[in-house]
Amino acid sequence: MNVTELMAQVRVEMTGDLQRDMQHIQNVMEDVRSEPNSGELLQALAEYAFGMVPPEAREEMEKRTFINGKRMDAAFGEALALVRANKIEEAAAILSVISEKIEQYFEDTDPKFFCFRNPFEYHMYRMLYPEDTAFERAPFDFAKYLDLYGFVLLEQKKTREARSVLLRAQKFNPVSADARFELAELCKFAHNQEELLRVCQETLPLCTTADRMARVLANMGFYCYVAQDLYSAAVFYFESLRFAPSQPVEMELQDVLRRMKTFGQKFAPPTHGETIDVYEKYGLTPPPNSDLVNLAVTMIGQAKKFNRTDLEAFFNRCAFDLTNDQRFKDEMERLAAEKREERAQNAAPETEA
Repeated sequence: MNVTELMAQVRVEMTGDLQRDMQHIQNVMEDVRSEPNSGELLQALAEYAFGMVPPEAREEMEKRTFINGKRMDAAFGEALALVRANKIEEAAAILSVISEKIEQYFEDTDPKFFCFRNPFEYHMYRMLYPEDTAFERAPFDFAKYLDLYGFVLLEQKKTREARSVLLRAQKFNPVSADARFELAELCKFAHNQEELLRVCQETLPLCTTADRMARVLANMGFYCYVAQDLYSAAVFYFESLRFAPSQPVEMELQDVLRRMKTFGQKFAPPTHGETIDVYEKYGLTPPPNSDLVNLAVTMIGQAKKFNRTDLEAFFNRCAFDLTNDQRFKDEMERLAAEKREERAQNAAPETEA
């Protein structure tokens, strides 16, 4: 879907009720986040929504969400480009202002602001914190913005400031594994073994994809290596590679095996029972989190019940990412084929009677 097609669809769906229309645009934003061109689609939707706001409210919105005359997401995009160009100091200047504005207007509020990136994260939060129902959707992904700022501060060797910012990032998305990875890097940099273990223990149950699971397990390999538990380090690196191939992790595993050999220790691919023992030794449960798998299956059923084939496909993707089970992939492909057929029929010219 391109921007022209999307905005034509959105305009037709507007009702004239500002609150209802704004909520609908937010819902559409969630739907398009998985599109290959999500960046330009989200930007177009944000600009359209901003244009709908009455002039008196627009000034207040600009005060809260604009940086140097630009929407916060555009300012963040500039900062991200600077980071990729290794212009850390210039990026830090922009991200510092973004951080201050987030702190001023969106932290310690009642209700709280969250920035779940997709419907599955929303339902994860509702499952994990069923008593917490009073929260609002943040206008932008503040967790991502603060996570990048934490990375930049860590690059500047400002570890104390980085830790504070990264903990703030977690508050905006308590169910995101991504919001915790940079904190794990900080723990490794600061040689804080105790906190690194705690972060890994908290992060692994939140992982929804194989690459995220692999990253936590690689961090556990690092933790055990530093702790001189070489066998457990090898098991965790081996497990990490099982979930996602990685040349750096492969190199770390080979380094551990060489060290084991110098101490006269041998290593063979561990049995299932031996692997479970290592997980349990460090207070971990092998991924994927069965509660998340069950949640994905439940949401597939709910999407079917309400004939939301878009959400049915999305939750099948979540289930497949968690389990790598072919049946979920088959369902995704079936739904995608149906959608292509429907689009083709709608696009076909009507034949004359």
